[in-house]
Amino acid sequence: MLDLSLGQKDKTPENPFIRDTDAARFEEDVLAVSLKTPVIVDFWAPWCGPCKQMMPALEKVVAEARGAVHLVKVNVDKNPELAEVFRVQSVPTIFAFFQGQPVDGFMGGRSETELRAFVVKLTKLGGAIPADKPQELSAENIGKLMAEGDKNFREGKYGEAMTSYSNVLDAAPDNLDALSGIGWCLLAEKDMESLREFIGQAKPEHLSYSRLKGLKLVVDIAADAEKLAEAGKLAEKLAKDPKDLQARYDLALRKIAAADLEAGIDALVELTRRDREWKEQKARKLLLDLFEGMGPSHPLTAAGRRRLSSILFS
Repeated sequence: MLDLSLGQKDKTPENPFIRDTDAARFEEDVLAVSLKTPVIVDFWAPWCGPCKQMMPALEKVVAEARGAVHLVKVNVDKNPELAEVFRVQSVPTIFAFFQGQPVDGFMGGRSETELRAFVVKLTKLGGAIPADKPQELSAENIGKLMAEGDKNFREGKYGEAMTSYSNVLDAAPDNLDALSGIGWCLLAEKDMESLREFIGQAKPEHLSYSRLKGLKLVVDIAADAEKLAEAGKLAEKLAKDPKDLQARYDLALRKIAAADLEAGIDALVELTRRDREWKEQKARKLLLDLFEGMGPSHPLTAAGRRRLSSILFS
């Protein structure tokens, strides 16, 4: 359960990699530790609403890194000299230190997904290995981590799933199952902005891999859907004329563009039920492309394929 009282008191979670500091201990807690491990410094204040909202998520993603990144918190009300040294003009302000120097940072609140991406980037910057993770992973252990990630994904535990996939990538950077797993987690969390950035940074040769190709398909659909009528207007149009298959197809694209895959698949399946041959089986072909991209580990794949098969072979 999240500690919503953090604004009223300085409470450090029972985690050796998360702690409070002050001016006297800053060099020891931040600069010295950062010589080997990236350290995130969170400048916050008890009266700051965004600080209260972001800190539990930041603590969570740092805890998930299991020692690959540390978090040090600075209460600016108690440590104005530190805020002055680092020219902190508003809170929350985040700095990341590595090898004794600030290397990254931002001001203002961030979502859990954005914070997790920030932490993952720092772990790779530092080449850090989580404290409880072996330096090298055998094929068997990589398989176990992938199975753990897939299980968490199916259960909707996307943060835990991304941690497992990231750990696989630390040991096997070219593991495309783990790489695409992170992308599908971003989509499941409806973080389309991060997904677009993720696909934009993918190597061109990797985009031929089915699960990454599926993510690019979703990103491309989202770009095309911007030209369509809004989902609400399309739904109204369908309510007046359920036989308007173009409106149904456009609504499916809008739903997919909004990261609502389930609703998008429902609309495409219903369209196929009403007219299998519509525009040379356009809806069916898109469904098959989606199912291939989602892969067997996605909870919507098997159910969607069954529904489609029941229509095509009835």
